[in-house]
Amino acid sequence: MIQRIQTIYMSLLVMINLFLIVSIDNDPGMSLPESIFGNFRPYINEFFFPEILAFIFLINIFLFSKPKFQINILKISSIVLLLGLFSLFDERPLKTSITDPGLIYFSLSFFLIFMSVNAISKDVSIINSSNRIR
Repeated sequence: MIQRIQTIYMSLLVMINLFLIVSIDNDPGMSLPESIFGNFRPYINEFFFPEILAFIFLINIFLFSKPKFQINILKISSIVLLLGLFSLFDERPLKTSITDPGLIYFSLSFFLIFMSVNAISKDVSIINSSNRIR
């Protein structure tokens, strides 16, 4: 059902990605260190990273009747986020990457994905236990 807690977590994921899209498109002439997501901005613009993830998370909200498929999509999206995190640390020194505000995006996304997967797993276990009782 749509009113479950994992829907809130996935809605927050969609909002974070939409905020990322709006903040990048807001002032394209702004220099990289002054932008909200600092040095991570070129990676976002090249690969349409937040647009694709926001669309995937939005679709995933409406797949509530297939919880195992939801978990698989969230795991795949966490792998995609992990690749984005590696690209954040790839071409720069570690000190610059750790102080980059783009790291907050990844940490929030990983946390919300983790919470969504746990909530979906709990729902699946509740459904399975109620089926055993019948």
